[in-house]
Amino acid sequence: MAYATEAEFTVFLAPDGTPAQARRLLETASDLIDELLVGAVYGVDDQGNPSAPAIAAAFAKAVCYQAQYMTATGDETGASANVSSISQGGLSLTRSLGSGTSGASRTPRYSENAVGVLCTAGILPISPHTYRWWPWLC
Repeated sequence: MAYATEAEFTVFLAPDGTPAQARRLLETASDLIDELLVGAVYGVDDQGNPSAPAIAAAFAKAVCYQAQYMTATGDETGASANVSSISQGGLSLTRSLGSGTSGASRTPRYSENAVGVLCTAGILPISPHTYRWWPWLC
C-alpha cells in the first residue's frame, strides 16, 4: 500500500496534471521509501502504517517527491541509471559516464527532496544520536 493517495499526489503536483500511472508511481515510490527506512524506528497502527500523524505526513510527502522524481527522470525502474543521454518530450538530459557502476555518474535512485524530508523529520536511521559524555565510553 502506498504512503500517499492519488488525491494527495494530485494536490502535490498542482497546477501540473497527475500522470495516468499515478497509482503505480506511488506504489513504486513507497517501495523505494521503504528501502530508505530499513532500520528506522517509528510507531505503527494495526495495518503497519505510521501511527503518528507527523510521521505519516512526512512519508506521504517523501513518496510524492519520489514519484515526481521518477516522472521527471522518466525512469520508474532504475534501468536508465547508467545511460549517458535521456530524452523525453522537451526534456533532454546528458551526462558523462565514469568508470564503474556506483560512482557519481549514476543517476541517483532516490529523490534528494524525499531523502531531505525524511532526514528533517528525524525518521532516517542515519540521523546522529548524541549522548552525554561519560569517561568510560572513550
